Amino acid sequence: MTVTRTVLDRGWIRLEDMMGGDGAVVRGARICYQSEGTSPDADARLIRRLVSSRPAHNTVFEHAVFRFGVKCPLFVGRQWMRHRIGSYNERSLRYCLADREYYVPAGHPEQQEAYVRHMEASFDLYEQLVAAGWKREQARGVLGLAVYTEFIWTVNAWSLMNWLEKRLDRGAQWEHRQYAKAALDIFCEVMPITATAFKEAVLAR
Repeated sequence: MTVTRTVLDRGWIRLEDMMGGDGAVVRGARICYQSEGTSPDADARLIRRLVSSRPAHNTVFEHAVFRFGVKCPLFVGRQWMRHRIGSYNERSLRYCLADREYYVPAGHPEQQEAYVRHMEASFDLYEQLVAAGWKREQARGVLGLAVYTEFIWTVNAWSLMNWLEKRLDRGAQWEHRQYAKAALDIFCEVMPITATAFKEAVLAR
């Protein structure tokens, strides 16, 4: 299953693969009691109860796992990877040449031209240094944090909800929130019972 949402001017988040889904949560919960649901609605009620329960029953949600591909500005990626709740592998500018792609914030028309000029000049210098024989890992030092990077993120549903709760908060940086909104949209599409319960029990607080 592949589900993609575009984010910002050149970015995206893509669900590349997943395991489990809502059924894995039910399985994880019911094995404890060797019970079976009498109907789909009984399983949905169980998930809603588990999401809203305090203290949290997080382990049952860890049986559903997602692998996302992400393209985002470096500064968003650095914030993202502070959440040590998943596995990451990122495109390396030691081994790959940087693409001339960078995020340009909207809403600042008076300074936007200078911003773009600065970013283009940094790429000009980067390419000159590489052509002159500089190692890529040294030449990349002239590039800014608005340059786009790509990484994969493997994360279970509990950790995904943890990240969503923090990055959908109004205090989170706007650019990062756009990725969280897109991820929530994908979550709702592929794991609708758990995602709906999460929105009602956690995000609506």
